[in-house]
Amino acid sequence: MLAAVLRAVGLDSGLWYDEIVTLVEFVRLPAYAPATTYTTPNNHILYSLLAHGAIAAFGEHAWTLRLPAAVFGVLSVAAVFFLGTRVASRGEALLASALLAVSYHHVWFSQNARGYTGILLFSWLGTALFLRARRGGSRSLWIVYAFALALAMYTHLSAVFVFAAHGLVYLADEAARAWRARAGAPTPTALDAWLLVGVAP
Repeated sequence: MLAAVLRAVGLDSGLWYDEIVTLVEFVRLPAYAPATTYTTPNNHILYSLLAHGAIAAFGEHAWTLRLPAAVFGVLSVAAVFFLGTRVASRGEALLASALLAVSYHHVWFSQNARGYTGILLFSWLGTALFLRARRGGSRSLWIVYAFALALAMYTHLSAVFVFAAHGLVYLADEAARAWRARAGAPTPTALDAWLLVGVAP
């Protein structure tokens, strides 16, 4: 609730340049046209489609153009909690999500008519699902994971780096499993490899 209130205050303030470009060049196009118009990376395709829908439903205003970013921002606070419970205690996960809820930068991007909060949401969900699936999840869990990462990349192609990082973790985890199996050592979890990749640089 706190995250929603902070992101709602000032949501209807004046638009800035990139938001105006998004509105004029993509969001105002006919339905589904933003998905087939990629003249510049400024078109965050999933975001443009959702903003088009919001404006069609509620009229053209600054707050309707930014509504998907605000919704993604609030949901990404919950996604941090979900991911946090996969790698830490419930209390630590709650603290992380509380800090994100009041983060100035996250509030700012949640009020910016761009897809960045969407990338965060789907990437954090995808990472949590990846960790769960590597610990013995069903095939359907892998499908949901793939869908989450696909949505992230459909929002912005830079999300491919998240997918690539998961692939590296997967390969490192499999290599470590094979090595420890031959050595008779305990098999590591995907979390072990994820932490190793995170601290190695």
